[in-house]
Parts: sequence; structure tokens; C-alpha cells
Amino acid sequence: MMADKTQESRVMDPVYIKAVHGHFEIVKAYWERTTPSFIVKTRGKGYRQHLMKPAFKALADELRGHGYLPRIRWIIDNYHISILERKVGGEESYLRNQILFAATVLTVMFDGYLRSNNPVLTQELMTGVPVIVNAMVFTVALLVIFGVHEYGHRYMAIKRGMDTSQPYFIPAPPGMGGTLGAVLSQREPPVNRDALYDLGLSGPISGFVMTALVGIVGISLSYVVSNAQATRWMIEYPSIRFQILPMPPLLDLIASVIRPTMEGQVLIMHPVAFAAWVGCVVTFINLIPSWQLDGGHIIRAFLGRESHKIISAAGVILLVVSGYMFMGLVVAFFMMKSGAESIEPLDDISPISPSRRLGLIIYVLVMLLSLVALLPI
Repeated sequence: MMADKTQESRVMDPVYIKAVHGHFEIVKAYWERTTPSFIVKTRGKGYRQHLMKPAFKALADELRGHGYLPRIRWIIDNYHISILERKVGGEESYLRNQILFAATVLTVMFDGYLRSNNPVLTQELMTGVPVIVNAMVFTVALLVIFGVHEYGHRYMAIKRGMDTSQPYFIPAPPGMGGTLGAVLSQREPPVNRDALYDLGLSGPISGFVMTALVGIVGISLSYVVSNAQATRWMIEYPSIRFQILPMPPLLDLIASVIRPTMEGQVLIMHPVAFAAWVGCVVTFINLIPSWQLDGGHIIRAFLGRESHKIISAAGVILLVVSGYMFMGLVVAFFMMKSGAESIEPLDDISPISPSRRLGLIIYVLVMLLSLVALLPI
């Protein structure tokens, strides 16, 4: 009886046999332990790698609807396709997302309240504007930036057929902006390096565009005062500690057009402008080419697995020398604990498409415009 059940469990599903046969020429079907696998050849005339990439993508799209995912490898001069069960999230409960989002709203608003509740703003520059209003606009501006970033990822994941969760916002203590941002739970790998690249770049680009829009609003609401006036306020209000923030090139560019400062003047940022500043910091950190950061996914898509491991270590060094010591230590810790791996695509053989290579320019440009160096580099 047990032998019969074992035999039945090793019968291949005609669904994936037919699908593989529809896109490839099957040379051999076999079991790799408990995983159904096939040695296949491409069909048609031309360079086999060029033929394989679209054929495998079409196979993955077809099998996804039947509850399977294929994975392709190159072993001893042959393409090997393994068939994996697709484990989707099913009915998703949003209770945890909602609780975390509500907690993040409270922590960000508290952080914004503390930043806005100083006499320079309340008694000199923004008289008549309640502190809670400034806290609220800061909260909306910051969470919109983070939300657009994560939904940029989610939109691209859904467009590429990947199962993914709703964003999980992460609250943080005051002094850190009130939040550590948000994350998505990626439940299945991208089909190829193109999809991995699109997934990695979509979030930072979306967040960068929203940061620029928030920055335009925030800088237009900010104030240009003389150094002498700022010094008088420091004497008059000794409890206020003025912070000289390194400006990212994006906000410098916006300020040079909307709120230019002359020699002997200083820009005092509105809470909305500070939200844009935080958005630049988050975009820059996410684009660091290391580990599971967005930049790590992008570099993994371009250069492959082994090069990604080496560059991940360089990314940690870049974080440290830029002044993000804590973040560098966090990334280094998780790299040592779980390895420097990024997401491995189902097709990790095919190189990235030439059109995506042009996107490397966008990646570098956005990273440079978002650079907030907390230490001189």
C-alpha cells in the first residue's frame, strides 16, 4: 500500500508536462529527489540564449496560473527546468498592516510635534499656526513619500506577476523621523533579471519623484533669514538647538530656484521640507548596492550572484564613510547572518536586457541627487 502511494506521488502532472512541451523540446523528464525536472532544448533558429529567455518567461506566465513555478539552470551543456509548487499568500489579513500604520502615524506625528514646537517657528516665523497642524502636515508628507516608494514596488511586482503583501510601516522613536519606513513581503522570486531590476528600481524612482514634489512644496514654505537674525534667535531662545543639515543636491537645486540664499543668509526649513530631506536620506540608503537593499537587487540583476557578494561589502563601507554607521552595522550583521544574497530569479541564466542597461544611468543619477553625506566624503 505504501509503495502504491509513493508511486502515485511520483507521477508527473500532465499540466506542466504539456506546458513545458509547448515552449521547449523535452529531451528527458526525470525526478530530482521529489522535484519534477526536465532537460530541454530551445525551439527555432538563432542563438539559444536569445530563444530561451522569452520561451521561459512564457512558460512561467502559463504555469503561474496553474499553481506552479519553473526554475531553469544550465548544467553540463543542457538547460534543466525544475517545477516548483507556487505558494501564494491566499486571503491576506490587513489587521497587522493597519495596526502598524496607525502606530507609525502616531510616532511620526509625535516626532513632528517635537520638531515644530519651538519658539522660532511658533513665535517668529509661523505665528498663528498651531503646532499640531505642522505636525500633521509633516506626518502626511513623510508617509506619502514612504507609501509611494513601497507601492511603486508593489505595482511593479503585480505587473510582473509576483505575489506580494501590502506595505508594513515600521514605527520608530522620536528623533528618527518617527518611522523606519515600510517594507513588503515578497512571496515569490522574479521570473528573470529584468523583473528583478524593475522590482528594485521601481520603489526608489517612485519615492524620488514624490520626494521632489514634496521638496518643491516644502522649500516654497521655508524661510530665508540672515545669519545675524539666526544668531539673535539662538541667544534669545537658548533652549533651541539649531541643526545645520547637509543638503542633498536635489533640495539644493530646488532651493536655488524657489528660495535662493545669498551670502550671509540661511534657509530655515519648513516641516514639509524636512520630510523631503528624510525622503532623500531613505532613497540614498535604499540605493546602496548591498544585500537586500533596492540597490543590491539592481546590481544583482546587472552583474549576477558572485559580483553582488563583493559589491555588497563595498556598499557597507560606503554607508559607513557617508556617516550611516548604524545602518552599515545593521546591513553587515544581516549579511553575516543570512549571507549577502539578493533575490535569485527563476531564470538567472539570461543576462539583463540592453534597455535596462540604460537605466543604470538613472540609478546613479537618482542616487547622487539624493546623497545626504552625514560625514564629509
